[in-house]
Amino acid sequence: MQIMRIINRSFLLFAAALLLSGVGIKLAHAHVIDRIEINHVGDEAEIHVLFDVRIQYLSEASLNNGEIHVFLNLLEADPDRDQLVPEAMDSPPTDIAPHFTVAYPGLDSSLIVRFDKAVNYRVRPGNDGRSISIFTPVVKQKIEPQAVAVPVMGTTEDIEREAKQLIDGAQNALQQGQSPVAVEKLNRLLNLPPNQQSQAAQELIGEAREKNGEYAKARVEYELYLKLYPDARDAKHVKDRLARLPAEEYAKPEPRTVQRKAVVEKMTVYGSFSQNYYNGMSHIDTTTANGSSITSDTLTATDQSTLISYLDLTGRKRTETTDTRIVFRDDYRANFLANSKSDNRLSSFYVEQSARDRSYLYRLGRQSGTAGGVLGRFDGAWLGYSLNSIWRINGVVGTPVDFYSTNAEHETFAGLSVDLTRLPEQWSGSGYFIQQRAGSVVDRQAVGMETHYFDAKRNYLGLVDYDTLFKAVNIAMFQGNWTNAEGDNYLLLADHRKSPTLQLSNALPGQTTQSIVSLVQSGVSTDSLITDAKALTQTANLLLVGMTHPYSSRLRLGGDFRINNISGTGATGTLPATPGTGNMYIYTLQAIANSLLLENDLGVASASYINAQTYNGQSLSFTQTETLQQNWRLDISLQLYDQKDNLDVHMTRVTPSLKLGYRLNDSVSFNGEGGIEDTHNTGAIQTQTIRRKYIYIGYRWDFQ
Repeated sequence: MQIMRIINRSFLLFAAALLLSGVGIKLAHAHVIDRIEINHVGDEAEIHVLFDVRIQYLSEASLNNGEIHVFLNLLEADPDRDQLVPEAMDSPPTDIAPHFTVAYPGLDSSLIVRFDKAVNYRVRPGNDGRSISIFTPVVKQKIEPQAVAVPVMGTTEDIEREAKQLIDGAQNALQQGQSPVAVEKLNRLLNLPPNQQSQAAQELIGEAREKNGEYAKARVEYELYLKLYPDARDAKHVKDRLARLPAEEYAKPEPRTVQRKAVVEKMTVYGSFSQNYYNGMSHIDTTTANGSSITSDTLTATDQSTLISYLDLTGRKRTETTDTRIVFRDDYRANFLANSKSDNRLSSFYVEQSARDRSYLYRLGRQSGTAGGVLGRFDGAWLGYSLNSIWRINGVVGTPVDFYSTNAEHETFAGLSVDLTRLPEQWSGSGYFIQQRAGSVVDRQAVGMETHYFDAKRNYLGLVDYDTLFKAVNIAMFQGNWTNAEGDNYLLLADHRKSPTLQLSNALPGQTTQSIVSLVQSGVSTDSLITDAKALTQTANLLLVGMTHPYSSRLRLGGDFRINNISGTGATGTLPATPGTGNMYIYTLQAIANSLLLENDLGVASASYINAQTYNGQSLSFTQTETLQQNWRLDISLQLYDQKDNLDVHMTRVTPSLKLGYRLNDSVSFNGEGGIEDTHNTGAIQTQTIRRKYIYIGYRWDFQ
């Protein structure tokens, strides 16, 4: 075994030398991680990673040194979605979770969470379809004997006042889907002397633990309620909930403790600054047979030379009643190629304040829309207010921000949404209305509904967006994850959507005037623009089913089957019709292994077969992650692809790539990635060989 490990390590180092001798990454733009939040959940810390797009959780794997890979799908289209910037965030300042960093995407396309040392953890998808939660034990704080103070309970009036505040806060937390926050508040309440809220709190904590997937603890709380209040009016209701609990291991009740900690009212500033240099070079050899003559052409060119500087800055201030954030994210792209322009992209700049009991929230500035029918990044305001423990109302106004659009039309939108957060069991839902205008003309007008079901084993999300102006469905989506007792994870995704979302401005590419207002003023009817916009808007459909199975403690197997298609477009104005893709069938098998080749590695291998209308293809890929020393990390990847189309053109592609990282200390890290992409096309009259070399190298400074 030792000899085998030496051979494997030598192979990796040899591959690294080969790749680093070339040039090597594809330039990218899009960021998808919104932010990281850390919550205290009973005796655990919840690391909540939020995205600015919808995601679907697939599976996870880990190394023995504290590195976790979370595999997921990005569900929303973006003009640069296939050009993701490798992005990273340091953990926010906290005293309840160990230090970590989050990076996306890895060479295996996973979200990578790196702790400084091995930790016990569990992963589950968030209940909003846009987040992942990782739970770790709370960091144990050293308590000096002289620092322990005896709490003073106060008068009966003080106790009743505190109990009322705590139960109201717990109810609001449950309404927001924050069961762990509710448990913490109810624990504090139940440690107070008996008061008017004690009985209601004892029932509510059982419900909170049930919604958090802590069925054994919920059972204890419900049984304690029935013991303390056997003749209560709600006793039958509690018995019914107790009877419906899943059969799980019985757990003894944990003693409740009160942790009183003064909130330090000062602004904390943290974030990161990074710079990455990208370079790419292509060499193309083309041989063409034209009758009896043969011609050869060669082209060599540098197609990338860019330095991207990225600043991520957050200021946060918490008081006893409020939580305030100021967020600034900006990147500057200095392009060094001839005839290329440098540009600056301010992706986020907003101030957000919410009540600690979550009764209200407002966010002002440039931000990403994640609910209420908002389509993406915008400049404006989002406001939310809880009417009671069940209903919450939200409003949004703003101007869309699109870095890629050439449409100079001034667009504004306004929307209203209502959240119903305390449906039976673990259900929640939301409904919305939104209208967008281009100048004085209505560009988009939609109503929608979103529904969630969430517990420790299951996570379902449904969404429908219907445009009342076009009288057509924009989005109809259902996604689900289900994990059984053996650890098998089943997933389903059915997604039907217009791409881009239906808007009158979709008709502009086929017009001679690139202004909706000008077209309307010149006499073009709204019905005519609706017809053209429908014709130029494609429809994308996707059906995916899959599962992963833990074959052993070191090996996880999985696979999925997907069908997708994209419709064509109709002829309008100056544009001809284009055909659709037809159905594409993709069959994929995947294996994720720990410590099989080396002592502390992670390997991901996958194989896919593609059956499309105009071609058939097969792909193989392998990625391995290895920690060479404590602060060095190596990722190596090899992808093979073979395709033959209905014109008898045969294509093969070989893509080896490598990523090397070094962490100097808790604040400074260096990284680089390089690769070669060799593509060979052979047809009846033409043969073409394309070799592309790419590289990026950079550093990141985390501060807090």
